[in-house]
Amino acid sequence: MQKKVLGICLVVALLEGFAGLGIEIYAIRISATYIGASISITGVILAMVLIAIAVGYWYGGRLSQDIHTPRQALLKAGYVLSLSAISHAVACIIQLPLLAAMTASIDSPIIAAIGVGLLFGVGLAFGSTAIPLITQFLSLKYENHDGVDAGKNAGMMVAITTVGSVLGSTLTPIVLLPYIGLMSSLALFIAALALSAALCTKLAMQMQTTEHTYASIPLKNYALAIAAFVVTITFIALNKVDTGYQTATGAWFIQYGIVDGEMAVTITDKPKQTTSSCWIAATNKNCHWYGEITVEAIEEVQPETLVFLGGAGMGTPSEVAYYHPDMALTVIDIDKGLPDIIEAHFLQAPIASNIEFVGDDARGYLTRHSDARFDFMLIDAFQGRYVASNLYTIEALTLFKSISPHIMANVIGKPAPTHGYTQMIFNNWLTVFGDNAYVLTKNDSANLQNIMLCSFACPGSQKLADMDFVDRQYPLHTDDVPRLDRYLYRSIESL
Repeated sequence: MQKKVLGICLVVALLEGFAGLGIEIYAIRISATYIGASISITGVILAMVLIAIAVGYWYGGRLSQDIHTPRQALLKAGYVLSLSAISHAVACIIQLPLLAAMTASIDSPIIAAIGVGLLFGVGLAFGSTAIPLITQFLSLKYENHDGVDAGKNAGMMVAITTVGSVLGSTLTPIVLLPYIGLMSSLALFIAALALSAALCTKLAMQMQTTEHTYASIPLKNYALAIAAFVVTITFIALNKVDTGYQTATGAWFIQYGIVDGEMAVTITDKPKQTTSSCWIAATNKNCHWYGEITVEAIEEVQPETLVFLGGAGMGTPSEVAYYHPDMALTVIDIDKGLPDIIEAHFLQAPIASNIEFVGDDARGYLTRHSDARFDFMLIDAFQGRYVASNLYTIEALTLFKSISPHIMANVIGKPAPTHGYTQMIFNNWLTVFGDNAYVLTKNDSANLQNIMLCSFACPGSQKLADMDFVDRQYPLHTDDVPRLDRYLYRSIESL
């Protein structure tokens, strides 16, 4: 009997840790739609998570002091676990409106990250509160029996819930999100918390005791746990539009409009901020000026093999592939689920047969295939309006230079000497490509705009070193010094 009870307690601790950290990965993933994904944002949210866990452990210890029977300890543990489930379910509903409101009124994504961390921290604190309570149950139930003592119980429970946290933080991004999807993973986490609450409550009611237990106590635990799951399923069913078309690593928003008198469709990961790709199905052409420039450059170079770092809607590679079926195109994007969304909602047609899609980190893939050679490369990887900074370090650009003789990059910035974020990219490009570094801006203003960088004299471009908006005094961006992140989160408020 003792082994069975211990086993149930360990399962509860494992589920609590697994669900708690899994939901935090979900929160970080959803938050990226509004505030991006970076070391800074992830670090802040995880800091709030650790604070919440610490508060939960502390408060659980305080509650344990007033509990004197095993049944009371388990019923209270079931109650806080059910509160954890319902708190997380409510947080999932509040998260998106909160992020939308915060990003509309506050420039700093760090503050928004703190808000997300605190929002989900409530549920985490409740979940962590259960661990000292279950420890108290074991100590009261098996006091001085078979060598079981409070210290051993505490160590065992904390160890198992930590193992659960490790599983939640690793299996979620590696297995759950890619294979069962974002919303199904969320339902699984809430169900795990609800199950842990039910297990505690059921075990408590099986304990033989002379004390009177109000029938409303276990019913409240069960009701909250069931309500949490129902709320989550309702949220999933009704919230498809607000979160876009979800994949494991991205949320993509589709919009329709008229461009040059033709019906066009756009795709973006940052609605109302950027447009990742624009496509006119009637002519099989993309409708972004920077896409048009890229196609014009490809027409001049006439490459046989091309690689695109960043897929988005695949507007530019799709146009090239359609009009040049003899060209071999490779599109590398970290979002493995992107092709399904592109075919169903953006192109509304199968991806061209001469396009090979690789679902992988672009730099990681090219590092592992450093012997590959492409006649043309386009770097077009963004998070919202910001570049994937690991593709613009000195080391990364040097690698790309050895892989392709013709490289273009699409960035969003300000061609102004005072704008550190843009200057960092300019200086890295100049350092790696030297006299072969070229730039093309849409206009001569210093406003936020798409800027094309080339490692050759692409159409309409000028030598980057000759431009008066380039300031060579800015430090370089290397793998060891992630300065683009620093400029993004500390010096880009003027955007």
